[in-house]
Amino acid sequence: MQRAVIGLVMLSLLSGCSVWDVNQDPAGMSYRRDANQIMMALQSYRHDKGEFPVTLGMLTPAYLPALPEVPDIRYEPRDGSLRYAYIPSWPQLRPVRCVSEGNTTVWRCAEHLMDKPL
Repeated sequence: MQRAVIGLVMLSLLSGCSVWDVNQDPAGMSYRRDANQIMMALQSYRHDKGEFPVTLGMLTPAYLPALPEVPDIRYEPRDGSLRYAYIPSWPQLRPVRCVSEGNTTVWRCAEHLMDKPL
């Protein structure tokens, strides 16, 4: 009887958990907003100077007061693209990797079972 009650409690706890689409969890949406800020600053920099900056640090303070704290963000100065990776909160613990489509705020995100470097 005790096992049945514990099982029901566990089942009710699990059913109350939200399972988010890839990059739609609260943390992922926050990281995407921060990455979009960086992308918009990159676009402004390119508009003003005719080329992308060599590093993201060149965006501060003129285009961004500080770089947002997007986890594991990578920047490609050749085309202005960004990539980042993060691990969503429970119950979705598979790493998510997101890549911008060029220097736009359009993101392709996917879960990865194996944790490989960006």
